[in-house]
This record gives sequence, structure tokens and C-alpha cells, in this order.
Amino acid sequence: MRRVLAVLCLAPILAAQTPAAPQAHHGVRLPEAFFAGNRARLLAKAKAMGPGTLVVAKSMPTQPSSGGEERPYRQDSDFYYLTGVEEERAVALLDGDKGTYTLLVQARDARREAYTGPRLGVDGAKRKGADEAVAFPEAEKTLDAALRQAKRIVLIDTYDDAFRERVLASAYPRGYVQWPAGYEKSLVDGRPLVAEMRVIKQPAEVEMIQRAVDASIEGHLAALRGSTGFTNEGQVAAALEGTVRALGARFLAYKSIAGAGSDGCLLHYANNDEPIPPGSLILMDASGEVGYYTSDITRTWPANGRFSPEQRALYDLVLKAQEAGIQELRPGNIHIASFMTAARIISDGLVELGLIPGGKEEAFKRGDWGKFLPHGVSHYLGLDVHDAGSYGAPHPFHKHGGSRLLEAGMVLTMEPGIYIPKGMEGVEAKWQGIGIRIEDVILVTPEGPRNLSARLPRKAEELERIVREGARARR
Repeated sequence: MRRVLAVLCLAPILAAQTPAAPQAHHGVRLPEAFFAGNRARLLAKAKAMGPGTLVVAKSMPTQPSSGGEERPYRQDSDFYYLTGVEEERAVALLDGDKGTYTLLVQARDARREAYTGPRLGVDGAKRKGADEAVAFPEAEKTLDAALRQAKRIVLIDTYDDAFRERVLASAYPRGYVQWPAGYEKSLVDGRPLVAEMRVIKQPAEVEMIQRAVDASIEGHLAALRGSTGFTNEGQVAAALEGTVRALGARFLAYKSIAGAGSDGCLLHYANNDEPIPPGSLILMDASGEVGYYTSDITRTWPANGRFSPEQRALYDLVLKAQEAGIQELRPGNIHIASFMTAARIISDGLVELGLIPGGKEEAFKRGDWGKFLPHGVSHYLGLDVHDAGSYGAPHPFHKHGGSRLLEAGMVLTMEPGIYIPKGMEGVEAKWQGIGIRIEDVILVTPEGPRNLSARLPRKAEELERIVREGARARR
């Protein structure tokens, strides 16, 4: 009886110590009101351009694969942002004069739908917010009539060359070079308009990004915990990819990078199929996409659970640069400020470690650090991992950044790194084969930067602990 009472008394404590199961995000989507609001904003822009303005947005074409198959379908981000529609062969028409939204969709087809699933059809299109809906092939006439009547066509074509040619042929029937300058029809690229709308994230978007971040964190933890049992980079990638898929990420945000040793020095390494060298670091840049919104997280850790002195020195330097760079992601700062700050810290640290010769001021001005940090450190994140939007005028400091002032509601990454591949000239062998990047997702708020991925540890000793705990759990 005493043992039973003891167990009962301990039960609340044990329950409190048991980590809660990660939240799954299968099938989550933003509400229809979100897409309707985006259309209203774009219609207002179209109306301001003058009478006769028509916005034409095209869905993403299917992507063929081998053997007559098609790759898994993922809608174009701009089209999704405006419609919430997830199927191919759809066209959205926004009439600036009437303020109406017409959606052209595939016709219902019982035989095809038995293979690929239900289509929206006309009734489904209206449920998705369309004022009018027409199914192909009848929709061909609707599209042609709208294009003929429009004086100004704002085109969002998803880089579909065939569709673009069709619009051009309608706008300029004799070829656009043959019309006089005063010809009343004009064609406008609509992507920059939508891109600027997407720069400042709405609260619902931030919530969806957080879901993608949370699922991705669980994926990174799975890879960390399994590290000492892995012998190949593919196992590292699989640990994350299987986890995020199980939590509702139907797509990866981008091709996973799981580079061990010198492979971690390849910025967009994607083979993920080499043995993990003893004593090497694993650089994992990988994330899932939830509800069409992405995450972008990178962690670097020792495969055996223990940094070498050289690895630790460089890791701590990158972490210092990242933490300082994050603090620059606040309203009113220019976009490139975080890069300038991170680059200076890395440059000074490399001088102190003897990897760059001379004094700190001279080394920084010479740009020697660029050999070790060859990429930018911050980009927009949202529906795309490198999300839409301008960074402003180029800044003289470096091509990887602009002069745009940051605003609350922007979501950006912060991702400095140091890369010393094997064979790098002028570098001692003990430093070679080390690639390090640390990346987090940062929301700009009126109060300053908020790290949406802060739950995933970054400090060297914390990463070592997770790897070793994972090893003990498998014994």
C-alpha cells in the first residue's frame, strides 16, 4: 500500500516532467477572410491605376516528373496569397472598375477526380470567395473577353511562358513593338505589387510561420538526439524530414542541407549522402512548410557530442555574431545593419584566432573576412523561404543587403557563418574541414526583435548535452 501511495503521490510530479507531445499541424490553412482582404488591397491598387485596369493572376502549372508522372503540386505563392486556391489551371481576374473577383477553374471530371481528388468546380470557386466562376473550356471565352476589354493588364503569370504569350497576344494583337507610343493598352508586371504587400506579415501569417518553426524545431531535435547513432548524412536529413512530415509539414521549405565535415562548407549542399567523418561537425539547414508558410533554421553541432577546441572557438564566434546581428533587426534600422555588425565581429574574431593577418581595422577594411563569410546574413521569410519584397537601394558596404528601413511585422532570418573547407590556402590544417552556420527566424516588433525559433538551443554546451542525452537514451 505504501508503494502504491508513493507512486500516486509522485504521479503529478512525473507528469510535469514528461514533455508534452509536439503539436501537429496537419491541414491547417488561413481563413478565407485573409485572402479576401489581400484581394481588396490589390483591387484598390488596380483602381488607383485608372479606368480599365484588370489584374490577371495565374496558378502554378504542374511540374512533370519521370514516367509520365507529375511532381507533388504546390501552388504559386502569389496566387495562393490572393485566392487560397490550391489547384492547377486556375486564373483569377480582378476588375478594378467593378471591384469584382472572377475565378476560372477546371471543370468537374469524375474520372480524373477518382485519381487525383475532388476539384473545386464552379460551386467550390464561389465558396472560396469568387463573385463569379466559370469552368474551362467555357472559361477560355471569359478570359479572352476580359483581356480584350481591359486597357491595362496587371499580370501575375507564375513564369508560365505560354500563358504570358497568350496575354501579350491579346494586349498587343500585332506584336507590341508595332504599336505607337500612344496605344491605349499596356501590360504591367504585378509581382512587385504583391511582393510589397507580402513584406509586412499579418498576425495570421506570423502564427502560421510559428507553426512551421515549431515543427522544424522538433525535426532538428530529432536529428540532434540521433547524431551519435548516424553514420551517413542521409540519416541526419531523414530524422528531420520524417519528423516535420509527421507534424503536418506536407512540403519541406527547401532542399535539406545536412553536411558533415567539409560538406558543411558548401552553402547549398544537397546530396546528403556521404559518411560522417569521425570528430566532424554536422551543419543542418533544414525546415518544413506548414499551411504554405516556411521556416528556415540552421544548427551546427559535433556528431560525437563534443566540440574540439578549434570547432568551439569558431562556433562561439559565429554565435556572438548572430546574437549581435539579431539585435540589429529592429524598426528604423537599415536592412544591411545586421550584416555589417556580424561581419565586423567575425572579422575581429578571425584576427584574434590568427586566421586573418594584421590589425583588426585593416583586416576589416580589406574584406578578408569575406573569404570565410561569403553570403548575406538576413533575408525575408514567409510564403517562400527567400520571400518576396525589396531590400531597398544597394548599400556600398556589400551587395548582400540594402538600405531599406526595417518595419514591425517583417520576418527575417539571421544566419552568419564561417566556412573553412579542406585545402583552403593559407589556413592551418587544424582549422580545415569546419563549416558553421547558425540561423533563426526573427520577427521585427515595435519593441525589437523576437526570435521565433529561440526554443531550439544555440549555445555549444546545450547542443552537446542534447547529443549526449540522445546517445544515453539509445543504450
